[in-house]
Amino acid sequence: MSRRALVVMAVLSITAAIVPMQGANAGGGEVVKIGLISPIDSPNVSNPLDELTLNAAVDYWNNQGGAGANGVTIEGVVCDSRGDANGEVACARELVEEGVVATVGDLTFVNPAAVVEVLEAAGIPRIGLSTGDQAQFGSSVSFPVSAGPIAEMVTAAVGLVEQGAETVVVVSVETPTAGALLELIRGPFADAGLEILSRVPVTESATDYSPYVAEAQRSDPDAVMVITGEAQAAQFVAASAQLNAQYTIAGLTPSFSLDTLRDHKDLMKDAVLVNSLPYPTVNNGKAFPGLKTFFKAMKASGESELAPKKLVPSSLRVWMGVLGFVRVTADVTEFSNTSVVEALGTVQEVDMDGLIPPWTPSTPGYSVFAAISNHFVYIMSFNGKNLVTDPEPVEITQFFET
Repeated sequence: MSRRALVVMAVLSITAAIVPMQGANAGGGEVVKIGLISPIDSPNVSNPLDELTLNAAVDYWNNQGGAGANGVTIEGVVCDSRGDANGEVACARELVEEGVVATVGDLTFVNPAAVVEVLEAAGIPRIGLSTGDQAQFGSSVSFPVSAGPIAEMVTAAVGLVEQGAETVVVVSVETPTAGALLELIRGPFADAGLEILSRVPVTESATDYSPYVAEAQRSDPDAVMVITGEAQAAQFVAASAQLNAQYTIAGLTPSFSLDTLRDHKDLMKDAVLVNSLPYPTVNNGKAFPGLKTFFKAMKASGESELAPKKLVPSSLRVWMGVLGFVRVTADVTEFSNTSVVEALGTVQEVDMDGLIPPWTPSTPGYSVFAAISNHFVYIMSFNGKNLVTDPEPVEITQFFET
């Protein structure tokens, strides 16, 4: 696929539509709804903590005074897409019907273009979504707080090259958009100094991962980049350890639980893991004090699953979406999807508690990634017990054509 074709696909039209302001709560005050689309329970990529995290974040900010200049009450609306193409679109339509003024922390990866079409037509901004598709990259209502998984993969390539790797095999779940993945990352990987030898597609129903490891080893790569859900990554790592694989493993932090890292210390001690956000463990709290607020909010929920030792990167993604919504709309007096979009287009240097550099949502993107306003990704290393986040992020635009 040519660069020009990608640009054409990324630049989509938008029809403005105003979502009515929300009704009153029991106390007579204003209520503003924000939504979340996520695969809460899915056979492929499942994020069971996302709903709990959203509820905890909403409760925390309501206790801090709510949203906007007048302190309106926030209400969270969660829709479980179940990681299904029709489910993702159905969720988008449900949130439009619910009258949300924004979505926060969305993860839609099976049918992302169709979700974009629904939410663009309704004019609903998506704050802190995970962007892994060209339709999302170029959408007028996409406002990710992260650099996105493509940029994160490229940063992992940078980390691998720093360790001396020259070649890599990509292991990824087979989805309708997986084939285009290599075309998006091959050039930037080469610019970073890493050659992609091949891709190994993984089916979601697989139970024996030794054939995938054997296929990855066939081309004798220096490294393997694993782009899968947590369950698939755990099985691939276990099979790699069992077969005494000699490659370095790299990937995005949501794919790798601490249990997986700790269970296979010898293999994972040189792993290169990346994210646009610091890893949400207590050991990173000194370098990133904003994590302490996150932990406090999650603990206040009373949910045992949200204890600091159990939190995962997807929870921080949802938290950042809500944090971004609250901070961006601090001066909004009348809430609608239109007023939230206007705020996103005008605010500057928003304080995100140091979890990412100060955020200006309207910062121009790069290459085909028009909506990506945060251009920084963190590299992390495993010390045998925890993931340690390097506080100096990598600026990734240097690896993409502008």
